[in-house]
Amino acid sequence: MPAHRTETAATGDSAEDFASALAQLGFSHHEARAYVGLLGGEPRTGYAVAKATGVPQPKVYEALRKLVARGAAFELAGRPSRFVPVPTDQLLARLESTFTDRMRVARRSADALEGDGVVPTYEAVRRLEEWPAIEAAACETIARARRRVYVSARVDELRALQGEIEDAVARSVDVVALCFGKEPWTIPGVRTFTHASTDKILYRSHQARHVAVVVDSAETVWALATDGHNWSGVVSDSALVVAAIKDFVRHDIDLQRVYADFGEDLKRAYGPALEVLEDYRHDPAVAPPEVPGGASEAEATG
Repeated sequence: MPAHRTETAATGDSAEDFASALAQLGFSHHEARAYVGLLGGEPRTGYAVAKATGVPQPKVYEALRKLVARGAAFELAGRPSRFVPVPTDQLLARLESTFTDRMRVARRSADALEGDGVVPTYEAVRRLEEWPAIEAAACETIARARRRVYVSARVDELRALQGEIEDAVARSVDVVALCFGKEPWTIPGVRTFTHASTDKILYRSHQARHVAVVVDSAETVWALATDGHNWSGVVSDSALVVAAIKDFVRHDIDLQRVYADFGEDLKRAYGPALEVLEDYRHDPAVAPPEVPGGASEAEATG
């Protein structure tokens, strides 16, 4: 808005918008309206500003003198007192400079606090409940992928995410998938690995379902339904959480690649589902009962 536009005070929507903008920059409502009321004409008395702006006359001189104090207006000598505004470009430049200086001081102070260990760092992990929310979060996360997606899930959950995965492939995103289940799941352009070590092995623990999605090593969605039906999960951009889920998926893929090459030797050493590898999870002082198939109940559910 130019500093001097007409012989009357600034009026109309543009004046209201500018007064509102000044209020957001720290001016009081009366100060902002009084400043706008000074624009566009000759030096004005408080009475003239009050008449042009609607600022109550008992308040207008207080507002004008506060404008003078903050360098937004000048009071001219004489009786009665008259006021002129600092040009808008000068006022805004001064406000910008002041804000920049204050931000610089605030950043230095914040850095000093963090250096002293005073300010703790919190990393957000948002909780998800029920499958629709988890599916939506996983799809939204995959939609933001630019470089690589890791995804691990059963066939049904992978199919629920298939549209977003196909779109990611179309954007030249590298997608690596680990598929649980007997049915094959493939998408052209996706490097898919099958979780063969649990194929055709029926333990109660295998009713559990999970979804793990990691995007660009920056975001993750992790969800679990331990009974196969009731889902809960998290979505996070915490570097620690993302690294943990990414390592979980990659470690599982690595094991399946080893199983594909040395499966018979591994089954002879560790059982048909490699369940002997889990013996460290059980209390050695308690002998777990046997269940059909040769695995203990603790191994089947642990």
